[in-house]
Amino acid sequence: MSKIIFQKSGVELNWGGSEENILELAEIHDLDLAYGCRMGNCTACQQKVISGEVEYPTGHTGEPDEGYALLCCCTLKGQSDLVIEA
Repeated sequence: MSKIIFQKSGVELNWGGSEENILELAEIHDLDLAYGCRMGNCTACQQKVISGEVEYPTGHTGEPDEGYALLCCCTLKGQSDLVIEA
């Protein structure tokens, strides 16, 4: 099982893939992360990716800055762990 590590928060969570996105996983575990539109367009949920990769659903329209992820709409890509700055 892959892990998502929220570096600043010091929280490490298992990614099972049943959550709709990374923000949802964080909320289930009471992490308070910024968000706005929940569609990736406002970029309020944007977080720096330290290591690992994310992917977005087909038709997704939001564009994160290079090296960042929009947590409200991305999921973990592959089986490797993901470390984000949050």
